[in-house]
Amino acid sequence: MRIALVLETSGGGSGRHVLDLAKGLVANGQDVSVIWSPVRAQQDFVDELNALQNVKTFEFPMSRAVGPKDVFDLFALKRLLKEVGPFDMVHAHSSKAGALVRLLPRSVPGLRLYTPHAFATMDPNIKVAKHALYSLVERRLALRSDGIIAVSQAEFDHAVELGIDPSLMRIVVNGASLAKEATRKGAREKMKLQDNEVAIGLIGRLAAQKDPLRFVEAINIATKEAHNIRGIVIGDGSLLEEAQCADKKGVVSFLGWQDAPSLMAGLDILCMTSQFEAMPYTLVEALHAKLPIVSTAVGGTHETIKHDENGFVHAVDCSPADIAGSLIELAHNSQLRQRFSEASSTMSSERTIDAMVDQTMGFYRDLVSNDRRLFQSSEVSSSSLEQI
Repeated sequence: MRIALVLETSGGGSGRHVLDLAKGLVANGQDVSVIWSPVRAQQDFVDELNALQNVKTFEFPMSRAVGPKDVFDLFALKRLLKEVGPFDMVHAHSSKAGALVRLLPRSVPGLRLYTPHAFATMDPNIKVAKHALYSLVERRLALRSDGIIAVSQAEFDHAVELGIDPSLMRIVVNGASLAKEATRKGAREKMKLQDNEVAIGLIGRLAAQKDPLRFVEAINIATKEAHNIRGIVIGDGSLLEEAQCADKKGVVSFLGWQDAPSLMAGLDILCMTSQFEAMPYTLVEALHAKLPIVSTAVGGTHETIKHDENGFVHAVDCSPADIAGSLIELAHNSQLRQRFSEASSTMSSERTIDAMVDQTMGFYRDLVSNDRRLFQSSEVSSSSLEQI
């Protein structure tokens, strides 16, 4: 099967997903091309993409914002797909690529598949007018989709609430793995942690969606009672300077973009303070790192965190003090951390890259099979009409 993976957000969770999927599909014997945008690309994504074997890659600049340039991008994407195709499956990731791919004329071969990686309408702070507009756009574009993959039950349920036909959809939860050579000692040395420090990590873009300011404030509050807590922020973004200024006690280390999976071995707790998500990779990676997790109740958390079994889940609008309370409890109780750690390890067996690739490939095959049946049915109808 010839498969094109298309994405604008060349980095973060979407980028990680595409890299893992491309590698797994090639191992499965498929012919894979990745069409990616260098506009917002993270260097680690570019390096890993270039290192993939037997994967064809094509740079295709796309801007995140909606604008007149999208019309030119649509025609350019049509031309590119005809030049390097034809493809059996054109699989778009995130909203910009998802819109462009599904707006392509049917003269461009290939079934249209879309993975949102969190609908914009999942943002609880979105304006009512924008929510209505984006909901309408997603419903209309869904009519041009051959299939849609939700990465969590929460995202699937949200799509149905938007009015998207559930028969179009399939749930394929993100899978992850960690660097086998990573060690706790090596990771902690790289993060400059002392043996007695309880390292609590936040990983991701430092943007409003991830709410890093709530994390920094929670760490500052927690250290008043648990003096050995140390906050670790892995990532970069528009809120970096504001987050650094919010660290009044100087108890948070800002490491910028790093190979987060290799550093997770050195953490004691993962903390996620997001406003909305679909199924963040950091949660799945935290399971493989055997970490206790403290998180807001965003998409995917209830499928990854069992409250009081491998972590604590708080309301999306909880205060930094609420988060701090859970961090203090875990920092003071090493036995509780160990119990949560063992539970996370057990849950990780269901969240593998192999399972994600196999389920995605299964959906591809189902879509191709259904398309052939529809085509054959159409041919029969046409023949019947000609006889009449």
